[in-house]
Amino acid sequence: MFQKILVAYDGSTSSTIALHQGMELARLCQGELHLFGVIVSTGGMAIGQAAGAEDVLGREGNAIRNSLEDVAGKLHAEGLRVMTLMVEGSPAEEIARYALQMGADLLVIGHIPHFSLGHWLQGSVAKALLRNLPCSILVAKTK
Repeated sequence: MFQKILVAYDGSTSSTIALHQGMELARLCQGELHLFGVIVSTGGMAIGQAAGAEDVLGREGNAIRNSLEDVAGKLHAEGLRVMTLMVEGSPAEEIARYALQMGADLLVIGHIPHFSLGHWLQGSVAKALLRNLPCSILVAKTK
């Protein structure tokens, strides 16, 4: 059913929940698992980076990269076919672009509560993805 599963992953609690659901689906479907990280370089993050001397994007990029590599190594050891990629940009645009490029059958993303600052600054990534995504989407929520 799902041969190419794309998981938007940044190491956060919500993306870890998405990762676990994507992992289980990849196992059940014997599919590929693509872990995709986006360093947000638009909106509030870009303004913060430009205004300060601290390398916010570099620190975030290193954290996401390390998390992707760590998770991918563990999943490879469990026998899953895992690919990782990290890019910089707008999450909705970059996720949709990569989903189209890789021929994703399913995207799994974590749920971020409406009241979060990130939601206010970035708008709803899930809403934008529903408009632009070439495949089905699963929004993983905590119980």
